[in-house]
Amino acid sequence: MSGSKHKSRGDVAGTAKKCQVITMETKVKVTERVERGEKMVDVAHSYNMNHSTIGTILKNKDKIMERVKSAVPIMSTIMLKHGKEMEKKEKLLSMWMQDQHQHRVLLSLMLIQEKDKSLYEDLKKKHGEKSEGAYFNASHGWFHWFKARANIHNVKVVRQ
Repeated sequence: MSGSKHKSRGDVAGTAKKCQVITMETKVKVTERVERGEKMVDVAHSYNMNHSTIGTILKNKDKIMERVKSAVPIMSTIMLKHGKEMEKKEKLLSMWMQDQHQHRVLLSLMLIQEKDKSLYEDLKKKHGEKSEGAYFNASHGWFHWFKARANIHNVKVVRQ
């Protein structure tokens, strides 16, 4: 008996079928579609998956849903916690940074963090009790995610 592997329908001229990563979001959508009454074969075809993969997803539905419920989206860490105040603060910071850029002022990470903290404190005073007990630290990680949220790409920040 030869040691050759069986080819699946998706194989082309002896190449192995590539492994496909299935996100949790896709798994949830697959589950919802099947539960609404769509045929497994049709759902599998629309996602370019084997019907047995759909069966495995459905078999693990409870584990998938449990994991999805316990997960916190990456982009929502601060925004969920502080809501509109943080959005307003970050919008003000973004405008300040643009103004500094137009005036050709070099910004350091420390300067941006200090400005952000002062904006936070100003908003906290303005809104009074709503912000009481809330704590904000403009960390390096915060700045990384702020740049992503504010769609800031070409900013050179000098470290001091």
